[in-house]
Amino acid sequence: MATQGAIRAALRNWQTHGSRNPAVSISRVRVSILAGIVIAAAAASGCGGSAAKPQASAAPSSPAASASSGLTSSVPAAPLPAGYKWAGSTAEGVMFAVPDTWAAIDLSKISLTQAVHRFWPKGVPSDLLAGLKQLSHQHAIYFADLASAVQSPNKFATNGNAFCSATPLASGSGVSTALTAAMRAQYEQLHAQDLVIRDITIDGDTGIKANFRVSTGVVPLTDTQYTVLTKSSRLCYVTLTTDTPSSFAGVFRRIGRTISFP
Repeated sequence: MATQGAIRAALRNWQTHGSRNPAVSISRVRVSILAGIVIAAAAASGCGGSAAKPQASAAPSSPAASASSGLTSSVPAAPLPAGYKWAGSTAEGVMFAVPDTWAAIDLSKISLTQAVHRFWPKGVPSDLLAGLKQLSHQHAIYFADLASAVQSPNKFATNGNAFCSATPLASGSGVSTALTAAMRAQYEQLHAQDLVIRDITIDGDTGIKANFRVSTGVVPLTDTQYTVLTKSSRLCYVTLTTDTPSSFAGVFRRIGRTISFP
Protein backbone atom coordinates (compact mmCIF):
# COMPACT_ATOMS: atom_id res chain seq x y z
CA MET A 1 0.00 0.00 0.00
CA ALA A 2 1.30 3.45 -0.87
CA THR A 3 2.29 5.53 2.15
CA GLN A 4 1.39 9.17 2.75
CA GLY A 5 5.09 9.96 2.31
CA ALA A 6 5.13 8.33 -1.11
CA ILE A 7 2.04 10.24 -2.14
CA ARG A 8 3.51 13.54 -0.95
CA ALA A 9 6.69 12.83 -2.86
CA ALA A 10 4.71 12.14 -6.02
CA LEU A 11 2.69 15.31 -5.56
CA ARG A 12 5.62 17.55 -4.62
CA ASN A 13 6.23 18.81 -8.14
CA TRP A 14 2.58 19.02 -9.11
CA GLN A 15 1.91 22.75 -9.56
CA THR A 16 -1.03 24.27 -7.72
CA HIS A 17 -2.95 27.54 -7.74
CA GLY A 18 -2.87 29.15 -4.30
CA SER A 19 -1.88 26.01 -2.37
CA ARG A 20 0.97 23.56 -2.33
CA ASN A 21 -0.39 21.36 0.45
CA PRO A 22 -0.62 17.79 -0.94
CA ALA A 23 -2.99 16.80 1.85
CA VAL A 24 -5.63 19.08 0.33
CA SER A 25 -5.41 17.25 -2.98
CA ILE A 26 -5.47 13.82 -1.36
CA SER A 27 -8.49 14.74 0.76
CA ARG A 28 -10.43 15.92 -2.27
CA VAL A 29 -9.55 12.81 -4.19
CA ARG A 30 -10.71 10.64 -1.29
CA VAL A 31 -14.09 12.39 -1.08
CA SER A 32 -14.61 12.09 -4.82
CA ILE A 33 -13.78 8.37 -4.96
CA LEU A 34 -16.08 7.57 -2.09
CA ALA A 35 -18.89 9.66 -3.55
CA GLY A 36 -18.45 8.04 -6.94
CA ILE A 37 -18.00 4.42 -5.88
CA VAL A 38 -19.67 3.88 -2.53
CA ILE A 39 -23.00 5.15 -3.80
CA ALA A 40 -22.85 2.68 -6.66
CA ALA A 41 -22.00 -0.16 -4.31
CA ALA A 42 -24.71 0.78 -1.84
CA ALA A 43 -27.22 0.83 -4.69
CA ALA A 44 -27.01 -2.96 -4.74
CA SER A 45 -29.30 -3.05 -1.73
CA GLY A 46 -31.61 -0.30 -2.89
CA CYS A 47 -31.82 -0.09 -6.68
CA GLY A 48 -33.31 -3.38 -7.68
CA GLY A 49 -36.66 -5.10 -7.79
CA SER A 50 -39.45 -2.56 -8.05
CA ALA A 51 -36.96 0.23 -8.63
CA ALA A 52 -36.14 -1.39 -11.94
CA LYS A 53 -39.72 -0.96 -13.09
CA PRO A 54 -40.85 2.22 -14.86
CA GLN A 55 -40.85 4.22 -11.60
CA ALA A 56 -37.95 6.11 -13.08
CA SER A 57 -38.73 6.76 -16.70
CA ALA A 58 -35.83 6.97 -19.10
CA ALA A 59 -34.88 10.48 -20.05
CA PRO A 60 -36.06 11.60 -23.50
CA SER A 61 -33.64 11.33 -26.40
CA SER A 62 -34.16 14.89 -27.58
CA PRO A 63 -31.11 17.17 -27.16
CA ALA A 64 -33.43 19.77 -25.62
CA ALA A 65 -34.49 17.54 -22.72
CA SER A 66 -35.72 18.94 -19.43
CA ALA A 67 -33.15 19.88 -16.81
CA SER A 68 -34.33 17.20 -14.38
CA SER A 69 -33.68 14.47 -16.93
CA GLY A 70 -29.94 14.84 -16.61
CA LEU A 71 -29.56 15.67 -20.29
CA THR A 72 -28.05 18.83 -21.67
CA SER A 73 -29.71 21.40 -23.89
CA SER A 74 -26.55 21.65 -26.00
CA VAL A 75 -24.65 18.80 -27.58
CA PRO A 76 -20.95 18.15 -28.30
CA ALA A 77 -19.59 18.20 -31.80
CA ALA A 78 -18.58 14.53 -31.51
CA PRO A 79 -20.89 12.04 -33.22
CA LEU A 80 -23.54 10.43 -31.05
CA PRO A 81 -23.46 6.60 -31.13
CA ALA A 82 -26.61 5.02 -32.53
CA GLY A 83 -29.11 4.29 -29.77
CA TYR A 84 -27.50 6.75 -27.35
CA LYS A 85 -28.41 10.18 -25.96
CA TRP A 86 -26.34 12.98 -24.44
CA ALA A 87 -26.15 13.44 -20.68
CA GLY A 88 -24.37 16.00 -18.54
CA SER A 89 -24.15 19.70 -19.20
CA THR A 90 -21.74 22.48 -20.02
CA ALA A 91 -22.69 24.10 -16.70
CA GLU A 92 -21.50 21.05 -14.78
CA GLY A 93 -18.42 20.75 -16.98
CA VAL A 94 -18.85 17.16 -18.14
CA MET A 95 -20.77 15.57 -21.01
CA PHE A 96 -21.08 12.01 -22.28
CA ALA A 97 -23.52 9.67 -23.99
CA VAL A 98 -25.59 6.91 -22.41
CA PRO A 99 -28.00 4.39 -23.99
CA ASP A 100 -31.44 5.77 -24.84
CA THR A 101 -33.12 3.35 -22.43
CA TRP A 102 -31.14 4.50 -19.39
CA ALA A 103 -32.60 6.95 -16.88
CA ALA A 104 -30.56 10.04 -16.02
CA ILE A 105 -30.99 12.86 -13.53
CA ASP A 106 -29.08 16.06 -12.90
CA LEU A 107 -28.75 16.40 -9.13
CA SER A 108 -28.17 20.13 -9.52
CA LYS A 109 -31.66 20.43 -10.99
CA ILE A 110 -33.65 17.93 -8.96
CA SER A 111 -34.10 17.64 -5.20
CA LEU A 112 -32.75 14.71 -3.23
CA THR A 113 -36.31 13.70 -2.36
CA GLN A 114 -37.27 13.64 -6.04
CA ALA A 115 -34.18 11.61 -6.91
CA VAL A 116 -34.94 9.04 -4.23
CA HIS A 117 -38.55 8.73 -5.36
CA ARG A 118 -37.52 8.29 -8.97
CA PHE A 119 -34.86 5.62 -8.46
CA TRP A 120 -35.69 4.08 -5.06
CA PRO A 121 -39.48 4.30 -4.51
CA LYS A 122 -39.29 1.84 -1.59
CA GLY A 123 -36.71 3.93 0.24
CA VAL A 124 -32.92 3.87 0.51
CA PRO A 125 -30.48 2.55 3.13
CA SER A 126 -28.59 5.12 5.18
CA ASP A 127 -25.23 4.54 3.45
CA LEU A 128 -26.75 5.08 0.03
CA LEU A 129 -28.55 8.22 1.23
CA ALA A 130 -25.25 9.59 2.51
CA GLY A 131 -23.67 8.96 -0.89
CA LEU A 132 -26.58 10.61 -2.65
CA LYS A 133 -26.23 13.66 -0.45
CA GLN A 134 -22.55 13.92 -1.37
CA LEU A 135 -23.33 13.58 -5.09
CA SER A 136 -26.10 16.14 -4.76
CA HIS A 137 -23.63 18.53 -3.11
CA GLN A 138 -21.27 17.94 -6.05
CA HIS A 139 -24.12 18.65 -8.54
CA ALA A 140 -23.50 15.24 -10.07
CA ILE A 141 -25.23 13.51 -12.95
CA TYR A 142 -26.59 10.11 -11.89
CA PHE A 143 -27.66 7.55 -14.49
CA ALA A 144 -28.74 3.91 -14.48
CA ASP A 145 -30.00 1.05 -16.60
CA LEU A 146 -32.98 0.28 -14.40
CA ALA A 147 -34.05 -2.68 -16.52
CA SER A 148 -30.72 -4.39 -15.88
CA ALA A 149 -31.78 -5.11 -12.30
CA VAL A 150 -34.36 -7.54 -13.63
CA GLN A 151 -31.71 -9.61 -15.43
CA SER A 152 -29.07 -9.25 -12.74
CA PRO A 153 -28.60 -12.28 -10.47
CA ASN A 154 -28.12 -9.76 -7.65
CA LYS A 155 -31.00 -7.47 -8.67
CA PHE A 156 -28.41 -4.77 -9.19
CA ALA A 157 -29.01 -1.93 -11.62
CA THR A 158 -25.89 -1.05 -13.61
CA ASN A 159 -25.31 2.65 -13.01
CA GLY A 160 -22.90 5.55 -13.03
CA ASN A 161 -22.33 9.11 -12.01
CA ALA A 162 -20.27 12.07 -13.11
CA PHE A 163 -19.26 15.40 -11.62
CA CYS A 164 -16.49 17.97 -11.55
CA SER A 165 -15.10 19.94 -8.64
CA ALA A 166 -12.76 22.91 -8.41
CA THR A 167 -9.19 22.07 -7.44
CA PRO A 168 -6.10 24.12 -6.56
CA LEU A 169 -4.11 21.80 -8.80
CA ALA A 170 -2.95 22.86 -12.24
CA SER A 171 -1.69 20.86 -15.16
CA GLY A 172 1.99 20.09 -15.42
CA SER A 173 4.46 17.38 -16.30
CA GLY A 174 3.86 15.51 -13.02
CA VAL A 175 0.08 15.34 -13.21
CA SER A 176 -0.26 11.73 -14.32
CA THR A 177 2.24 10.36 -11.80
CA ALA A 178 0.79 12.33 -8.90
CA LEU A 179 -2.80 11.53 -9.74
CA THR A 180 -2.03 7.84 -10.15
CA ALA A 181 -0.27 7.70 -6.77
CA ALA A 182 -3.08 9.48 -4.93
CA MET A 183 -5.84 7.45 -6.56
CA ARG A 184 -4.05 4.13 -6.13
CA ALA A 185 -3.74 4.75 -2.38
CA GLN A 186 -7.46 5.39 -2.12
CA TYR A 187 -8.39 2.36 -4.21
CA GLU A 188 -6.27 0.24 -1.92
CA GLN A 189 -8.17 1.57 1.07
CA LEU A 190 -11.34 0.37 -0.65
CA HIS A 191 -9.68 -3.06 -1.02
CA ALA A 192 -10.03 -2.86 -4.78
CA GLN A 193 -8.99 -6.02 -6.61
CA ASP A 194 -7.55 -6.53 -10.09
CA LEU A 195 -6.72 -2.83 -10.20
CA VAL A 196 -5.41 -1.53 -13.51
CA ILE A 197 -4.63 2.18 -13.95
CA ARG A 198 -3.52 3.73 -17.22
CA ASP A 199 -2.89 7.26 -18.45
CA ILE A 200 -5.46 8.88 -20.70
CA THR A 201 -5.95 12.17 -22.51
CA ILE A 202 -9.42 13.58 -23.18
CA ASP A 203 -9.85 16.88 -25.05
CA GLY A 204 -6.18 17.55 -24.40
CA ASP A 205 -6.66 17.13 -20.66
CA THR A 206 -4.56 14.66 -18.68
CA GLY A 207 -6.10 11.97 -16.52
CA ILE A 208 -6.25 8.31 -15.63
CA LYS A 209 -8.64 5.46 -16.24
CA ALA A 210 -8.98 2.83 -13.53
CA ASN A 211 -10.57 -0.61 -13.84
CA PHE A 212 -11.08 -2.67 -10.71
CA ARG A 213 -13.39 -4.88 -8.68
CA VAL A 214 -14.87 -4.17 -5.25
CA SER A 215 -17.13 -6.20 -3.01
CA THR A 216 -19.98 -4.74 -0.99
CA GLY A 217 -20.11 -7.85 1.16
CA VAL A 218 -23.16 -8.91 -0.81
CA VAL A 219 -22.50 -8.11 -4.45
CA PRO A 220 -19.17 -8.22 -6.32
CA LEU A 221 -18.97 -5.14 -8.52
CA THR A 222 -16.79 -4.11 -11.44
CA ASP A 223 -15.94 -0.42 -11.80
CA THR A 224 -14.49 1.81 -14.47
CA GLN A 225 -13.54 5.27 -13.28
CA TYR A 226 -12.18 8.20 -15.28
CA THR A 227 -10.39 10.96 -13.34
CA VAL A 228 -9.28 13.96 -15.38
CA LEU A 229 -7.71 17.31 -14.50
CA THR A 230 -9.15 19.85 -16.91
CA LYS A 231 -7.60 23.01 -18.29
CA SER A 232 -10.08 25.00 -16.19
CA SER A 233 -8.53 23.56 -12.98
CA ARG A 234 -11.31 21.12 -12.20
CA LEU A 235 -11.04 17.46 -11.32
CA CYS A 236 -13.74 15.56 -13.17
CA TYR A 237 -14.86 12.03 -12.41
CA VAL A 238 -17.00 9.59 -14.39
CA THR A 239 -17.71 6.30 -12.60
CA LEU A 240 -19.40 3.28 -14.19
CA THR A 241 -20.45 0.27 -12.08
CA THR A 242 -21.96 -3.12 -12.89
CA ASP A 243 -22.23 -6.60 -11.43
CA THR A 244 -22.27 -8.19 -14.90
CA PRO A 245 -19.15 -6.86 -16.66
CA SER A 246 -19.41 -9.27 -19.58
CA SER A 247 -22.77 -7.75 -20.49
CA PHE A 248 -21.73 -4.09 -20.19
CA ALA A 249 -18.10 -3.97 -21.29
CA GLY A 250 -19.07 -2.66 -24.73
CA VAL A 251 -21.48 -0.10 -23.30
CA PHE A 252 -18.84 1.20 -20.90
CA ARG A 253 -16.33 1.55 -23.75
CA ARG A 254 -18.81 3.53 -25.85
CA ILE A 255 -19.64 5.82 -22.93
CA GLY A 256 -15.93 6.36 -22.32
CA ARG A 257 -15.28 7.36 -25.91
CA THR A 258 -17.90 10.12 -25.71
CA ILE A 259 -16.72 11.84 -22.52
CA SER A 260 -15.82 15.49 -22.91
CA PHE A 261 -15.23 18.45 -20.61
CA PRO A 262 -16.75 21.57 -22.20
